[in-house]
Amino acid sequence: MIEAATKHSEAVGSGYEKCLELGGTWVAKSHSLEYKKPSFENDELQMKTWIEDIGKILSTRRYELIRPADGALICEGKTEWVFVDSKKMRPMKIPQDIIDGFRTRH
Repeated sequence: MIEAATKHSEAVGSGYEKCLELGGTWVAKSHSLEYKKPSFENDELQMKTWIEDIGKILSTRRYELIRPADGALICEGKTEWVFVDSKKMRPMKIPQDIIDGFRTRH
C-alpha cells in the first residue's frame, strides 16, 4: 500500500521530493485493513488508491486490492496521514500545491 501511495503521490506532482522542497513530509497516524476474500500465491493483484479527504494537516487515503481474473475485492484499506515539518517533525499546514495536486489530478 505504501508503494501505491508513493507512486500516486509522484504521479500527481506531490511526491516525497516535492514535499521536502515545501518543508514537510507525511507521517502515518493510523492504518486499517479489512480482508474480504483470500488470495493465493501466483494470483495477479491490482492496487487502487485515492485521496478520500484532505484537510489542513490530515489526509485520508483509501486502498482497494482486486484480483482482475474474477474481479474479487481482496482487501480494503485506509490510512490517515499527517503532514509534518520535516525538521521539527510537528504537524504543519498542508501546502496548497499538494492539496491542488490531489484534488485535480487523480
